[in-house]
Amino acid sequence: MKLTDTQIKRQLSEGRNYKRLYFELKVRFDALTAENKQLKQANTELKAQFAAVTETQAARIEQLEAMVFGRKPPGKRQTKLRLTAKRPSGTYHRPVPKPEAVTNEEQYPISACKHCGGALTDIREYIRFIEDIVLAALNPEVRNKTVTKRTIERGWCPKCHKYVSAADLRGQTVTLGPNVRLLVTYLATIQGLTYEQIVRLLMDCYRFAITDGEIENILHDQRTSLLPAYEKLKTNIRAGPAHFDETRYPVQSEQGNGYGWIMTGADNTPAEHDTVFRLADNRGKGNAEELTGKHYDQVGVSDRYAGYKPLFVKGKHQICWSHLARNAKDITKLHCLDASKRQHASVYYKDLSGIYGLVRRYWKQPFDKTVREQQAKELLGSVTALCQPDKLDPKQLQDLKAGILEYRDCLFVCLTEPNVPPDNNKAERRIRQLVMKRKRSFGVKTPKGARIMEVLLSVAWSLWYKDRWQFFTNLSALVHGE
Repeated sequence: MKLTDTQIKRQLSEGRNYKRLYFELKVRFDALTAENKQLKQANTELKAQFAAVTETQAARIEQLEAMVFGRKPPGKRQTKLRLTAKRPSGTYHRPVPKPEAVTNEEQYPISACKHCGGALTDIREYIRFIEDIVLAALNPEVRNKTVTKRTIERGWCPKCHKYVSAADLRGQTVTLGPNVRLLVTYLATIQGLTYEQIVRLLMDCYRFAITDGEIENILHDQRTSLLPAYEKLKTNIRAGPAHFDETRYPVQSEQGNGYGWIMTGADNTPAEHDTVFRLADNRGKGNAEELTGKHYDQVGVSDRYAGYKPLFVKGKHQICWSHLARNAKDITKLHCLDASKRQHASVYYKDLSGIYGLVRRYWKQPFDKTVREQQAKELLGSVTALCQPDKLDPKQLQDLKAGILEYRDCLFVCLTEPNVPPDNNKAERRIRQLVMKRKRSFGVKTPKGARIMEVLLSVAWSLWYKDRWQFFTNLSALVHGE
């Protein structure tokens, strides 16, 4: 059937419309295809980002749980046998007292058998000792407290027109003597006791009554007497390489904010026994500057806390290798990581520990600057290669690698400078005394108490580390300016 002109025009018009719609739909299709491709790519990136964030957060939660509750290995716990040297039998027995130490003697003769009453022959003597202390609660007849009555005359001087006394009459009628003051200082510092515990100990063991206010006054007066020794400790430590560390130590009047800082001399230096504490209500670097002073030019050993960075001149800052190895080991214990990443982290920890082992081995060898500089150069190359990014690195390992490379100039100062250890273990051991005191007393009440305790803790622990057997003698000499 032949189409009419009207039908032909209508079909041609529809064809043109279809063609126009086709091109419009094709453009929309191409746009949607491109958009879909972009969304797929963005979705893949978001999935990877979400997985990384999830892994990071899971690792942080696991680390926090380990800090709060302790780390519990999955499955059955494996008991690791420790091979230690056999302890000599003599170390299980107390040493025999010297003859001049014997205060009492008791005789136990025997001439007849306890069982049948028969006469004994070949009688021999055997010596045994009993060491004990005098406990005031069980020996009230023994004087464990002295009371000195002081009669002080006072008279009027017509020439000077004032009263003059033979001794100072200020203060209360009854005051505490020097031995009690030394003991209170020892208990508050070396033993880390609270005021209440000091009161109980003096009453229970010595039948000596004392109040919290009297303890506070004693510590304040001791701080005044020992302040010059405290400043001298700073000067001694600043003369050579030193360790630095910090820990939480609340100041209760400052909403529990507070940190305790420590500076202690390195081993094999004149200040190896000296320790200085600084107690503050914040973690600001200014507190560390109070320890080092404005012109500290010696080597400082510390962790990677940013507050230590500006304290030391270039080439005089040693980063603790124990911290680095410990951080790498902690990553290998994160059970939130998949098997491949944990294996990768384990290999990294093994390689980093190997480098640390070489550092310690070189450090123990006789110091030769030329040899040490070559060793440091070779080890730096190994560390740089080891810390290059890898696709299997979890977030914690990425951060550790970046941190090591950031401090690359602070890794081997222990090799190029004499008497500089490769770790900060000494500061960690000594600041533990502050941690133990914090567990008992929950810090200090006020900033004034912080100023008192930092002086007393520094002087007392320095004397104790130097010679614990002469602790009270040396402390008494400092208090009384002898």
